[in-house]
Amino acid sequence: MSSQLEARVQQMLQVNGLDFNISKRPLQDANGNPSGYYGLFNDSLNKCIYTCKSGYHVSQNKEVVELILKGTESFGDDLIVTKAGAINSGRKVFMQLLIKGNAKVGNDVIKRYITLIDSNDGSTSLGLGIGDLTMSCANQFFKFYNASDLKIRHSKTLEDKIKQIPRLIETALAKSMQQIKLYQEFESTAITLDLADAMVKYLLGVDRTASTLELSEMSTRATNKMDALYDCIEGEIDDKGLNAWGLFSGVTKFTTHELSVPKRFNGREEALLVGSGYKYNQKALDFCTKQVELVY
Repeated sequence: MSSQLEARVQQMLQVNGLDFNISKRPLQDANGNPSGYYGLFNDSLNKCIYTCKSGYHVSQNKEVVELILKGTESFGDDLIVTKAGAINSGRKVFMQLLIKGNAKVGNDVIKRYITLIDSNDGSTSLGLGIGDLTMSCANQFFKFYNASDLKIRHSKTLEDKIKQIPRLIETALAKSMQQIKLYQEFESTAITLDLADAMVKYLLGVDRTASTLELSEMSTRATNKMDALYDCIEGEIDDKGLNAWGLFSGVTKFTTHELSVPKRFNGREEALLVGSGYKYNQKALDFCTKQVELVY
């Protein structure tokens, strides 16, 4: 690794709280004998984040950051690493690459991202997805792909990973443009206010059209959650119009700004990337896409 690249890697690790190592330590059973299992420890916290068998290969944050920076070199300033971080004590790590140039959906300016996520707890391969930020309301949306061509499995051979990164980024760039085109179709797809009720019921299992008895049996927490989602949808429809883009933006506003998230560092990012916010957003995307399909 060149000294210049090494300096960039170290800066990225330190600035974003990724400058910790993962060690694989043998575990003992209740009698103090070797259990045959190993614990993966975040050494900076001395905390076990995963258990595995001897064959599991540990990938360090430094390796992941290095391969991503190497893999993006050919794109020059078309991609800029803007953010990275650890999730849930280092169980997962993520990086965001800003795509040069903004997109427009109606009157909204959209910043587009490629997002990479990897795990230190064996839960995921290194994966790429797309993301965006609506500048008018700071709503965020992410989408990852399960297709094998967008996954890099944990391997001892770092060079094999590096060679695949540019190809995967090209695929993600194309998918990002497809996502913007879908948003533009959302913006031109008129809806009725009844669809706001349908969206809320689709996401939460209940909406304001439910019976008086059903509504009265809801917990205060569930009622507040439903009301917050309605407020977000109504506010975004008022701003963006009575269309599928306003409806979808209402959900992303809810998940970005109102949804309860884990009370830990990067808790909001955790919810949007791998948690409840991610699940709500994907369901909302599917819901609005079906409305477009009914029109086109």
